[in-house]
Amino acid sequence: MKVLLVAANPLDTGRLALDEEMRLVQERTEQSPYAAEIEFVPVWAARADDLLREINRHAPTVLHFSGHSSLNSIDLVGTDRRAQPVSREAVLRLLGLDAARSVRVVLLNSCYSAEMAKDIAHTGRCAIGTIEQWGDEQAALFSASFYRALGFGATLKEAVEQGCTSILLEGYTGADDIRLHGDEVDEDGTEGAGGADGADGSAMRLVGPAAHDAGRRAARAQSSGIRDGQPAEPIPLFNESECADFVTKSLAGARSAALTYLDVDGLLGINDVYGEHVGDLVIQRCSELVAVHSAESAALCRLRGDQYVVVERDVDVSSAEKRAGKLVTGIRRHKWSYISRDLHVSATGSIAHWHGVDEDAPSLILRAVLGVKEAKIRHRASLAAAPLALPELGGEFERERDKLWQLSSYLSSDTRRSIKAATEARLEQRRARPRF
Repeated sequence: MKVLLVAANPLDTGRLALDEEMRLVQERTEQSPYAAEIEFVPVWAARADDLLREINRHAPTVLHFSGHSSLNSIDLVGTDRRAQPVSREAVLRLLGLDAARSVRVVLLNSCYSAEMAKDIAHTGRCAIGTIEQWGDEQAALFSASFYRALGFGATLKEAVEQGCTSILLEGYTGADDIRLHGDEVDEDGTEGAGGADGADGSAMRLVGPAAHDAGRRAARAQSSGIRDGQPAEPIPLFNESECADFVTKSLAGARSAALTYLDVDGLLGINDVYGEHVGDLVIQRCSELVAVHSAESAALCRLRGDQYVVVERDVDVSSAEKRAGKLVTGIRRHKWSYISRDLHVSATGSIAHWHGVDEDAPSLILRAVLGVKEAKIRHRASLAAAPLALPELGGEFERERDKLWQLSSYLSSDTRRSIKAATEARLEQRRARPRF
């Protein structure tokens, strides 16, 4: 999320502590787990043409204005460094340009800006303003807590509420003067314009896993009846046999497929050191990341708690590998310290390609499992290619039997017994064969 911070304090207007506001915004935002996903682009002593230039250059998600305003205009800096009013009509026309299509939220952190925010909401965006005059302290507290809440993955409406609450907690007034427009029903009960993600714009999230790939989320929400901002359908948890059946059904009728197997590293250790409640939070967040980085048509399931299986049918090989790589990288780089200060989580993945040949689902899963095991043994990168075929068993009987049980631990019991019986019979024949 990119925030264009437009700050203007002309010489002939009251002095504002805009630098203190920006400092507090950055300090509090850095306290959030998704701080790395929020980029602030400040524009100091902003002039009218700066708006056009910087919107073209940066394509911001949030357009933030801090300064002086009235019911019908905002004050930018003119060439003589005095106030140059920019009318409400000019602002609306600016937001109607193709260059401003990236802007989803407009925050007018200035006095008497609620009416302009209401008009901006009719352009299909969410807009925030205030109905009264307020001071530097309230403006700075609201902005800082607002962006910090977004950095924690809060919805837009929740972020506004946290900003208002911060003002009250510090003993200031004015929290009830802030208005969020763009919801289905505005504060005054009139119909709003609706947000950028659908009917309820204030329920959208701008940062975090739930905010990635907004088009795919909207399509899934529409098909499932779940609105953005509400919990998504959980990834089903299967045992080995159920997982094999799930993959078999997912492959039915496909010409080719890519199966990604992901193992969250060290979850048992996390449960032992930090407690099972932390482990549950880790799995919850990993599930969100898996859903975000998977194709819309992918079939997802969890295997035995801390492993994930992703099946993508009839997909381009390189695209599937890129998504799998982004998934394991996203888990490793995720800011887990918001759960516990020194917590770090990583994952190892493997991708197995299936081309419709005579290979059943358990064998496909097992190839991907072997890829993960090989990657962990050799301390390779987090994503490895699965072997093209299952290895042939050979050598001393006891060692092979142990290896067989290790490799087949992810297969259903019937398949495991069948493989075990066939392998033991083959090994017995080999042992009975004369050595000369």
